[in-house]
Amino acid sequence: MDKAIQELLDLRAIEQLMVRYADRIDANDPEGAAACFAEDGIGNYWGKFQGRKAITARLSKILDRFSATSHHLSNVSIRLDGDRATSMAYVYAFHRMADTNDPMHYWGRWVDRLVRTKEGWRFAEREVVGIGSIEPDGAGRNREQPGHPGRLER
Repeated sequence: MDKAIQELLDLRAIEQLMVRYADRIDANDPEGAAACFAEDGIGNYWGKFQGRKAITARLSKILDRFSATSHHLSNVSIRLDGDRATSMAYVYAFHRMADTNDPMHYWGRWVDRLVRTKEGWRFAEREVVGIGSIEPDGAGRNREQPGHPGRLER
């Protein structure tokens, strides 16, 4: 029974970490979002950025494009393995472009490796995997998006 309770607590803590990350992104707080990573964590945001300082800088550059964001998670799947875990979640994000005030929509996946630290669960690596987007200038239709991880070919 104790193991089952610990697993439930771990699952909840990881879910709350994901929510905290989205909240910090939407609050335009890249440093707070980077604090969701282990000290040597990797943020894979169209390039790999290692360590909280590098992740903060990358997120700052991304968030400078928007006057507002709103991230929504669903289909969260977490697999525990002791003090390590993996997860994958769908993400829809509404963005308001800073320069034009136009809306932008993004669909993707967050693919994570997590580790239990002294601070609690943290991302060891987070990869943002694009599925598609609708952008004011139409770029989303032409942007290469890797698509659903594990998608089967027909």
